[in-house]
Amino acid sequence: MTIRFVIEPRMVPPEKIARRLGVSPAVFDAKRVELEAAGFPKPDRVLGNYCLEAVDKWIDAQAGLTRADDPSSAQAAMLAAVRGKAWAK
Repeated sequence: MTIRFVIEPRMVPPEKIARRLGVSPAVFDAKRVELEAAGFPKPDRVLGNYCLEAVDKWIDAQAGLTRADDPSSAQAAMLAAVRGKAWAK
């Protein structure tokens, strides 16, 4: 007997991203350029799939659920590193 583990994919096709956003694939396709202009993650150049984590982070940011001082923010991490070096002298 072979044991199989459930694998949750991180990269998903546009149809699943549309469902994640609560719209039809046709609406997602029609609004994609506008979404990308607003910072929505672009699909992978090779497979055409989207990183689900990046999409979820974008949704959180749009809803105001991320803080400016959140360490997962690249900008906050960079500022923290710069501040740390300035005070270390």
